Amino acid sequence: MIRFIKKLFTLAVSLVLLATFGYCVVLPRVLPLKYQDMVEKYAAQYQLEESLVYGVIFCESRFEPEAVSSADAVGLMQVTKETGWWAAEQMGLDPSAIDLTDPDTNIRIGCWYLHWLNEKFDGVQETALAGYNAGHGNVARWLADEEMSRDGITLDEIPYGETKSYVKRVELAEKIYCFLYRL
Repeated sequence: MIRFIKKLFTLAVSLVLLATFGYCVVLPRVLPLKYQDMVEKYAAQYQLEESLVYGVIFCESRFEPEAVSSADAVGLMQVTKETGWWAAEQMGLDPSAIDLTDPDTNIRIGCWYLHWLNEKFDGVQETALAGYNAGHGNVARWLADEEMSRDGITLDEIPYGETKSYVKRVELAEKIYCFLYRL
């Protein structure tokens, strides 16, 4: 019996050490907290949760400022040139002077756009994220379709599999960032 208790105790200590190692060493490497000053600044400026911004950056680019998608979205928050130029104009910036691979510019424009989507879609985060991924015009059409939205505000169905998956991934990453870093 004493031998069993010793093995059980050893196993418990090993699990605690493994969990501590994972929490303190592995998770911060897998889900880093990079560009913290910029994320804090623009999340506060555009009334966004920092954990949401980190979730978007993680899912969009894995923190690679030079990332380019198959849809030609660029930078940390994967902003397309067209959206970047339009957002820059709305923000009072010179569209021809923006560099979407610059982390500060990309996070600033990405946060502004997320804020704009949140306002456009009545503060429904899932809908705003769907708009970030699939385009606000597509989401507006989905909200107008009774098969996809009973109330015209929330999406009951997201018809693009990629967008449905994207929304779930960002929301999961947001929750993990919130838990891991107490954001």
